[in-house]
Amino acid sequence: MNLNVTNKLIKKTRRWHKKTGFALFQRAAAHFEQKKKETIFSVIDGLQLQPEEAGSAEPAQSRIIWICWFQGLESAPELVKRCIASVQNNAPDAQVIILTDENIPDYLALPEHIKTKYQAGLISKAQYSDIVRCSLLYQYGGIWMDATVFMTRPVPESFYQRTFSSLRFDVAENALSQGYWTAYFLAAQKGNALVKLVRDILYRYWQHHDALIEYFLIDYSFLYARERYPQFRQIMDVQPVTGNNRFLIRQFISSKPDVTAMTALNQDPVGIYKLSHKEQYRTSDSGQPTVYSKILDGSFSLKS
Repeated sequence: MNLNVTNKLIKKTRRWHKKTGFALFQRAAAHFEQKKKETIFSVIDGLQLQPEEAGSAEPAQSRIIWICWFQGLESAPELVKRCIASVQNNAPDAQVIILTDENIPDYLALPEHIKTKYQAGLISKAQYSDIVRCSLLYQYGGIWMDATVFMTRPVPESFYQRTFSSLRFDVAENALSQGYWTAYFLAAQKGNALVKLVRDILYRYWQHHDALIEYFLIDYSFLYARERYPQFRQIMDVQPVTGNNRFLIRQFISSKPDVTAMTALNQDPVGIYKLSHKEQYRTSDSGQPTVYSKILDGSFSLKS
């Protein structure tokens, strides 16, 4: 089935379900989503990869946090700079490494076909960052955070201690990951077999293809690993739930930090939030600075 056509059908049936509430459109969307998954899984099957045993690597904690801004921190938007500073402030005992186009080769010797296709523009920056994050986590271990992750509390130790973990959530959502991972926050110990399989899928895919089959290929690769291999399903299942509130701060970001907002944020035991530098947040609320404004000027804290 042509994925462009399938994606259009998924979008249309979802829209009609939202508009009408008819279960027929919900079932139709689920049908087309299943067909899409089968198509992508068939392509991954064709890559003929076999995973290592889940416990084959020697467990080793890596207190490294990887964050990427390809153009360099000096060129980053202010929100990105503040997000990275929040990570540094809340992980004083970790090595926080800011990755750029210039320094990635200092840490990774990527396959030649990956480098060539990235330089030619066949692999986008988004897809390249997916390849880089899996490669780094397999080779060194640690935590990958996107540059728009904002933190208000210290990094939970579980992210360093477990062989694999992410911002797992169990709030009902129509998420491809089913709540077992978020690609913008991944943690793994060095040599993790799950991360290696996903990395190798991306390597092998681009060895045989010059065009991207699906923007969320990394998520379909994790889903493939989960559904095809019981050992990886088990690794995902035993994670603690840490991501239910990952968007909590967005509820208050364009408002002044009043009692309601600060109570909710103070009661969140994790304090890891995903923001976006592309969204338009307000800096003023009835003449008073918003949570966003305080984040930008560096004055936001849970004591605000």
